[in-house]
Amino acid sequence: MRPVLLLTLLLSSACATGSALAQQGSNWVDPPAKSAGSGGEAAKPAAKPGPRFEAEPEARAQAHRAAAPPARQEARRNDRSRAAEMRRARRAALRERAREQAYAHAARGSAERFAERPAPPPARMARSEPDPRFTDWAVTARRLSLDYLDSVSAPNGAMLASAPRFYGSTVRFHGRVMTTGALLAEKQRFARRWPERRYEPQGEPRVACDGPSATCLVRIVHDFTALSPSRGARSQGVAELTLTVSFAGGAPVIVSESSRVLSRAGA
Repeated sequence: MRPVLLLTLLLSSACATGSALAQQGSNWVDPPAKSAGSGGEAAKPAAKPGPRFEAEPEARAQAHRAAAPPARQEARRNDRSRAAEMRRARRAALRERAREQAYAHAARGSAERFAERPAPPPARMARSEPDPRFTDWAVTARRLSLDYLDSVSAPNGAMLASAPRFYGSTVRFHGRVMTTGALLAEKQRFARRWPERRYEPQGEPRVACDGPSATCLVRIVHDFTALSPSRGARSQGVAELTLTVSFAGGAPVIVSESSRVLSRAGA
């Protein structure tokens, strides 16, 4: 019996050694410990790996930008800036076009409103009819002025005696307002200074009459010669006499007198 037992042990040891050597080989795979048909628990399938999700677009873009070279990033920033400027320019152009259209619409509306209004009838020009009194006033003022100029050429006594009938109660004499008495005193001094005088009109006087003030303005250009034998003085030349003749009181009277020398003989 002992030889048989020993043989059995040796065979078992050899089998175990062969199995270990066979397990270490590259082409041998151990069979499963239990077969599927043995009634035991079936082997669990290996867990499948979960689905692989790609990175989100924004994360992928950020990663791409981070990986891009600095020059390419600068170019992209410039492109974005140009695109933003173009968008702003387009918006500004659209706003300007909208304003122009609004102005044109408003102007067209105004023109249409004015066109709808009937044109006012043309204003009738008021015809200025001449005052019927002007003709008589002008003739009377002309005659009075020529008579006055002729009286200045008379001797001193005759000139001073006729002077009051030509003037009103007050007179503006060469810019100064004075009474008839003061004016006569002025005339006396002039007569004594130039005792010999000669005044002759050149052509017809110019007369312009005014209805509201009932006056006529008379201008007479005349030659004058004034002598003073006692002083040996002589004054000669051309002057213009300006008289304002008033008809307000009914009878024509001189209310303003002035004169100016246009030229002197020998000057």
